[in-house]
Amino acid sequence: MKKIEVKNFKLYTTAVISIEWKGDLLNVNLDLAMMLKMMKLEGLTEGNIQYYSNAGQPIPFKKVTLLLFQDDDKPGQYYTDESFEEDDDPTVFYVEIKE
Repeated sequence: MKKIEVKNFKLYTTAVISIEWKGDLLNVNLDLAMMLKMMKLEGLTEGNIQYYSNAGQPIPFKKVTLLLFQDDDKPGQYYTDESFEEDDDPTVFYVEIKE
């Protein structure tokens, strides 16, 4: 297999991440800064993250609260992230970390 070394590149940190909440998987738009803040608030170390990654397990969060914004007229409908076009798939929800 051929290996290609990549240097001098730009990393885009906006990522579609899924969270499991109340038995549902929701796709949320979290950037790298938000994910690092979540890990800090949760008290997770690089070793903790590596453990979950090696085990192929999701990372549990008990201390962090994420905010989704629900439309008053449409219970169960959450605002989607405006940075994603309607034609994009899947639905991605806008999220903020509660301070």
